[in-house]
Amino acid sequence: MGDSFRIHHTMLPVSDLDRSIAFYTRHLGMKVMGRRIDSTRNFAVGHVGYGERDTHPSLELTQDLNETAAVEVGPIDLHVGIQVSDLQTLCGALEKGNIIFTRALKASGPDNRRLTAWIRDPDGHAIELIEIRAA
Repeated sequence: MGDSFRIHHTMLPVSDLDRSIAFYTRHLGMKVMGRRIDSTRNFAVGHVGYGERDTHPSLELTQDLNETAAVEVGPIDLHVGIQVSDLQTLCGALEKGNIIFTRALKASGPDNRRLTAWIRDPDGHAIELIEIRAA
């Protein structure tokens, strides 16, 4: 039964779709997997991620285009975890890009093999960056 399921996407509300896509592609190496207008809800929708949308999960970024839409979107009580191969290098690049860390790079776990750092996207959504070093 496990082969019948996979994570398809996680939806995050955003206040400016172009700004959010730029953040995820420029700073976290994602690519745009698709964009569309949802005319039923009057939302602009963009999917970003790693790989092809047919086979890889994505972040579905949704911007409310209605006249009554909030100017700012507050972060929701969740976080997105992104595993990377070289977190120390990524953190250096993020610092140069003026990305603010909510939790600095830290080693933890057995033998300090797990590295984590936390940042926020332009709308304040929490992102946990993770590197798990080989034993």
